[in-house]
Amino acid sequence: MRRMFLRRAGLALLLMLAATALTFALVTAAPGNVAALIAERAAGPGADGEMIARIADELGLNDPLPVRYVRWLGDTFTGDFGVSLRTGKPISEEFAERIPVTATLLAGGGMLALFYSLGLGLWGATSNGRFADRILHGIALIGASTPNFFVAALLVIVFAVGLGWIPSFGLYGWTSWILPCVTIALFPGSVLARVVRVNLQEAMARPFATTGFAKGMNRGEVLVREALPNIAIPYITTFGAQFTLMIIGAIVVERLFGLNGIGAFFIEAIRFRDFVGMQAVLTLFVVFFVSVNLFVDLVAMLVDPRLRRARRA
Repeated sequence: MRRMFLRRAGLALLLMLAATALTFALVTAAPGNVAALIAERAAGPGADGEMIARIADELGLNDPLPVRYVRWLGDTFTGDFGVSLRTGKPISEEFAERIPVTATLLAGGGMLALFYSLGLGLWGATSNGRFADRILHGIALIGASTPNFFVAALLVIVFAVGLGWIPSFGLYGWTSWILPCVTIALFPGSVLARVVRVNLQEAMARPFATTGFAKGMNRGEVLVREALPNIAIPYITTFGAQFTLMIIGAIVVERLFGLNGIGAFFIEAIRFRDFVGMQAVLTLFVVFFVSVNLFVDLVAMLVDPRLRRARRA
């Protein structure tokens, strides 16, 4: 198990390095001159070519691309992401302020997606083709087909504007998290609900389900005790994939609800051509994607001994 963990962690590290190299190259190749932007914001329209050349030399922008990448990667490992061109603050300080907001949004959305998907999937499997199952299938299909911005608009119109129950912009207590978390959880929760429903239907056709009925269990008991544990692996892997995609949804949701998280910072960096900020956020996204997938892979190996035997083989 230890050898498998080290091997998987090594592959994840190589993937991170490859992704950061690609991200660095893409951001560097983007139109615009970082030195010119800094000079214009420092001296205004009067920035001359000599000043721009001096700034480019100080930042090492004239060095070969591999040298710049290695220097940037070394600084990143020490927690130095550079200084934001938009705010003039160290990006590490921006991250310290904004990561808790995004982490809270993802944690709340992930918990809602978990309970929503399991509840909807189990309810549909219990109904087994009856009217309630068809209604739940329609709800999951609508949830998986509706974009985040439309869901957010509906929730704001109904619960914030119409009923006035919940604030819709900024952070004013725990109720401010309800609408953003529901918005970001609807799509992954609906996809996961279909995963639960389909896999439970297949599991109920297997011999262990027949044995459970022979022991006198009703359908609900067989679903929970026998079928549900057997769909753990596909559910865990799909949940991990959907959870990583929630960071993309956070970019939209944070802007819509006025949350100052990493997603909102990324949009602001794009608008103001803050290449340093964009590069730092993309690197953070890469680390998040790879780390979550590594964690999910390890959890799956711990849950299912067949995966451990397959890796050893």
